[in-house]
Amino acid sequence: MLKENITELIQFKDLLHNLVIRDLTVRYKRSMLGFFWSMLNPLLNTIVFTIIFSTIFRFGVKSFIIYFLSGYQLWNFFAQSTVASSHCLLNNGPLFKRIYIPKAIFVISTVISNLFNLSLALIPLFILLPILGKGFHLSLLFLPVPLLFAVMFTVGISFLLSATAIFFHDIIDMYQIFLMPWMYLTPIVYPLDIVPKKFLFVLKLNPMFYIVECFRWPIFMGELPHLETCCLALLVATVSLLIGYLVFTKYADTFVYYI
Repeated sequence: MLKENITELIQFKDLLHNLVIRDLTVRYKRSMLGFFWSMLNPLLNTIVFTIIFSTIFRFGVKSFIIYFLSGYQLWNFFAQSTVASSHCLLNNGPLFKRIYIPKAIFVISTVISNLFNLSLALIPLFILLPILGKGFHLSLLFLPVPLLFAVMFTVGISFLLSATAIFFHDIIDMYQIFLMPWMYLTPIVYPLDIVPKKFLFVLKLNPMFYIVECFRWPIFMGELPHLETCCLALLVATVSLLIGYLVFTKYADTFVYYI
C-alpha cells in the first residue's frame, strides 16, 4: 500500500509542482511585499516578543533574538502547514470529485509550499547569527536532520487533521484555538530553566519540545543536540507520520461522499 501511494505521488509529480506554485501564488497574490513578507513577518514578531519577554519580563537569555527566532521559525512552519492542511481537502473537493487524484498530494503540496516559506524566513536568522549569536559552526550542517523530523511530524499531523475535518468541520476552528496554548507549552519565547522542576514533565510530554530543541541547539548554542533529544524527536516524528498516514489512507476512498 505504501509503495503504491509513493508511486502515485511520483506519477503525479507535475501536478504536485503546480499545486505548490498555486499555493505560493495565491498566498502572495495581493501582497505588495510578496515573498519578502515571509522574512519581514517573523522579524516584526521578534521585535514584539523581545520587548515583552526580554525587556519587560527580563528573561535572562543572552541573544534572545536568536533564541526566539530559532524556535519560532520552526513552530511557524508547523502551525501554518497544519492549519492550511486542515481544510485543503475541503477546498479541493470539487477537483478530486471529478477526476482521480491521490488525496495525499494536497497535503504534501501544502507542507512543501510552507517549507519554501520557512527557507525564506530563515534568511534573516542567518544574517543575524554572526552579529547577535555564536556565529557559524559546523553544527549547522546537522540542521537538515531536525528539519526532516519537523517535516515528518507536520505531515503526520496534517494527514490526521485533513482527514478528520472531512467528517467533523469544527476540528479546524478547534485546532486553531488549541495552537496558541500549544505554542506556549513549547519553550519558544521563554528559557527552559525558568520552568519549575515539578512542571518540566508537562513540557516533555509535548512532542514539539524535542523537535524544536533539536533544531534550536545547533543555531543558538553552536553545538549538536543531545542524542536523547534527537532519538525522542525521531520517535515522535515517526509515530505522528505513521498514525496520520494510516488514518488518512483508511478513509481516503470515502472523502468524496462527505464533500
